[in-house]
Amino acid sequence: MRRSVLFLLVFLLSGFAYGDDDNDAESDSLIRSIIDDFMSALQAGDGLTASELFSSQAMEQVEVMLVSVKQNLDRDPEAALRRLNGAGYTIELKAAEDWEIKDYLSATLSLPMITARYAPYELEINSVTLEAGSALVDMIFRTATGVEIPQQAVMTYEDDNWMITSFMGITAFP
Repeated sequence: MRRSVLFLLVFLLSGFAYGDDDNDAESDSLIRSIIDDFMSALQAGDGLTASELFSSQAMEQVEVMLVSVKQNLDRDPEAALRRLNGAGYTIELKAAEDWEIKDYLSATLSLPMITARYAPYELEINSVTLEAGSALVDMIFRTATGVEIPQQAVMTYEDDNWMITSFMGITAFP
């Protein structure tokens, strides 16, 4: 009886261990795909697709920036709108005042300056390290001339999806 229980316990534990490896391999593959999709969306100026991949933590950072934009609009609407238009936003005052976080982010990630920031690079993912609901992605951004810029992305697993939390200065925009 003891042997049977011990055998069953070892069998179950080994199954869980292999299951974790399978899950890690699946997560690694999925994360690589999401990073590639995210980079492609940024390069194409597809702010809507890129914004859908932001984690809640990254969205909190975007919210801080949107609050600042709205404060500027409250203080001096004409000057704030000129700055927004100068940065490439095509928006009227009323629409800017009513911006929701996701709308602002989508508009921002669609700006020509964002496309220009990411378009020159080819992305190579070197490794994905998984740890307790997060992933650290080591990457290389390579220019056409071969210059390599090492970067790291951070992803968070939330609501059954891997989401972008940090990616090459992605929350540093106008």
